[in-house]
Amino acid sequence: MNISLQLLILVTLLKGTWSLALLNPKIDLVDLKEEANAANNRYCFSIPCPSYTLNPAKIPKPFEVRDYKNSYWLSTPWFPEVNGSCLANRDAINPYYNHLLNYFEGLNSMGLRFERTRPVRVVSRPDPKTSDMLCAIRFYIPDMYPMHPPASIVIDVILGWDKDRLCYVVGQRGAIVWSSAKRVFKSMKSYLTRLGREYPEDVELTMDAFTGYGVTDDRQYMEILVCQEGQF
Repeated sequence: MNISLQLLILVTLLKGTWSLALLNPKIDLVDLKEEANAANNRYCFSIPCPSYTLNPAKIPKPFEVRDYKNSYWLSTPWFPEVNGSCLANRDAINPYYNHLLNYFEGLNSMGLRFERTRPVRVVSRPDPKTSDMLCAIRFYIPDMYPMHPPASIVIDVILGWDKDRLCYVVGQRGAIVWSSAKRVFKSMKSYLTRLGREYPEDVELTMDAFTGYGVTDDRQYMEILVCQEGQF
């Protein structure tokens, strides 16, 4: 399959239907009418969001190449996919998700209340012991230099560190479905391989969701990332 045809397939996948079950009334709405903001944090607006710079490397659209700076992230432990999805089962996912939100409400070692950050990051990787896939949900934590951010006082919430890394990114407006994210991720890797772009063999599927409770499909936005190194 030639490169042009692979790119056409990737764009076609991005035009599919998406849906996100991870919704909560505390989440801020995304107003896509404001997308004229600068490329960096274009869907964050005044909400704290991980920073990056655009890499000058040339690559065909719809890809964007970004250099992400090292940063803190709040994460759930790894948990198994439910029916092949990291998003679809509210009963299985919401306890992990709500524990992360509690950190912003003051359940941390300093008792500080934080503004909830964007995006909701969902990560997937193979279980090294089985053939099953594992999932984790994460939120960006802004730097508090010269102090470190407070630790979580909830046992199954982890405060970790992402190192500097380069990521290939494809973004799309519309509702978000995990199965579609997996198909786009697979197509991205195949296309990057044809272009001779390097990425780890065991690269994690990373999806950043910019959405909110009650947001219509046409006002949601997500990005799929294929990153070279520096995983959590």
